[in-house]
Amino acid sequence: MKKWITLLLLAALALTMLSACGKVSEEAPVSGGDGIGIDEETVAAVDVSTKADNHLDALLTSEPSSLDCARFLGIVDRTILHSVTEPLTRIENGIVTEAGAESFEVSEDGLVYTFHLRENHWSDGVPVTANDYVCALLRQSDPANAWSFASDFFCVEGFEERYNGEDRAIGAAALDDDTLVITLNAPNPAFLSTVDIFPCRQDMVDQFGDAYGAEAESVLSCGPFTLDSWVHNSALEFSKNELYWDAANVALDGFTDHIITDEGAQMSSLENGSLDYAAVSAQEYADTFAKREDMYELRITTDRTAMIVFNCEDELFQNAKVRLAFSLALDRDLIVEIVAHGLGEPAFGLVPTVCYVGDVNFREVTPEPLRALAEQYPDPKALLAEGMEELGLGSDPAALTVTLSYGGTDATARTNAELYQQMWQYALGVTVEVSGNDSATHLANVREGSYQIATVAWGSTYEPQFQLSRWATPTGGQSRWVNEEYVGLVSGGSADTDDAGRLAAYQQAEALLIGEAAIAPTYYNESRTFAYNYVSGIPENPFDTTGMKTLAVN
Repeated sequence: MKKWITLLLLAALALTMLSACGKVSEEAPVSGGDGIGIDEETVAAVDVSTKADNHLDALLTSEPSSLDCARFLGIVDRTILHSVTEPLTRIENGIVTEAGAESFEVSEDGLVYTFHLRENHWSDGVPVTANDYVCALLRQSDPANAWSFASDFFCVEGFEERYNGEDRAIGAAALDDDTLVITLNAPNPAFLSTVDIFPCRQDMVDQFGDAYGAEAESVLSCGPFTLDSWVHNSALEFSKNELYWDAANVALDGFTDHIITDEGAQMSSLENGSLDYAAVSAQEYADTFAKREDMYELRITTDRTAMIVFNCEDELFQNAKVRLAFSLALDRDLIVEIVAHGLGEPAFGLVPTVCYVGDVNFREVTPEPLRALAEQYPDPKALLAEGMEELGLGSDPAALTVTLSYGGTDATARTNAELYQQMWQYALGVTVEVSGNDSATHLANVREGSYQIATVAWGSTYEPQFQLSRWATPTGGQSRWVNEEYVGLVSGGSADTDDAGRLAAYQQAEALLIGEAAIAPTYYNESRTFAYNYVSGIPENPFDTTGMKTLAVN
């Protein structure tokens, strides 16, 4: 039966892709390829074996939402912040390393972190001080900013209370210009591997107000690069920051982030040398690039889990059986094949295969919860009917119409959304409508709860705490799923200095999250990057937070 379902879905998708390919061909904004496949004669005519300058052209697949350290929404924004600002510490080759801090100490009880800042300057010549880091933490804990990553700092004394509207001081103090003290409310062994402690200039916030971080002129740098221009939905231009403390070890003179949302246009740009490197997902493109002697391939098992989130405040999806039915109805093998282009593994849990607790790989010792649930509930449609009856909605799934929201406006994103649509319609008998927006709008809608079902992806840190804590917030995170037992497991686990105890708490938390189906994980991602041979220094560890600092032109 599964074989015939797969064949039906693939046949339907083939029709979609044929029409989509024509659309890509017409709309691709970058010349050099036809937007469908790669013209090998054109490739042979392009000489990109060397780079004439010390500047790289990189790819952004979506417009940044904000470069305000207290308002940014996702991985695109965070990656740029790693290039233009200097956190207290960075992760290099998977190891927490001093950055804005020249050194730091942790008290014996694990509560007090004392950071000694190195001499560093903002791009306008003003020294970076401990008060700049306090400024950022105060703004991040301000509920008016509704920062998406605030829960990562709830272990800081007073941070959660202030974020929830209480008039509280937080555990961040500048003893002098060069000494910062952060006090936690409980030990957190994964603290520095989970958070980025960025600085922020209060005078810049006062000057630009809500426009801070929205334009190049309102983004001040104290990191490896400065943002020189930002043409929205087109490109961001960066140049080396000569005032950066480690400028001598920054190889590039600058780089450009080109915002290209269409996959065909992305691949054409890589093909003709308009991009120096890029992630490649479709096998047809990878096969062509792999034949080129002027390129190399880099494959990395990443720290990201793709998933479906359900709005647990929605009239229908407030019911756990309904949510679980939609989760179990997904063919994750087919999702890997079509959506992930074969890059990755089906996900029956949240935590990806690269995460550890202490020295123990989490996934190797933790069964994926959805596998047992699939055996317990072999008929998702019957489970859906049970949930509908509990809600007083009858027992006929054909009466339901639901909307899937997805981030992306190109043909590929639409095709991926239609795969989910057809799976649910076939397996559950419901009607599914799809609605796409650009990435920034999509993430904002999900954060605000303006959706029923949505596609998202979350990266992890070395320990599972980061991913698990996404749903351990007062509002229940993107799924609006509030569960006190879950919050206790995540907060208790993160504070447990015993590796075995922390592992057990995280295992219970994942089982509860997946069992209640606040989310439906779909696949653990793998990335494949093709780069021209003159490009070096692309980080190979999925946890690294070095931005563009390590890249070079050889």
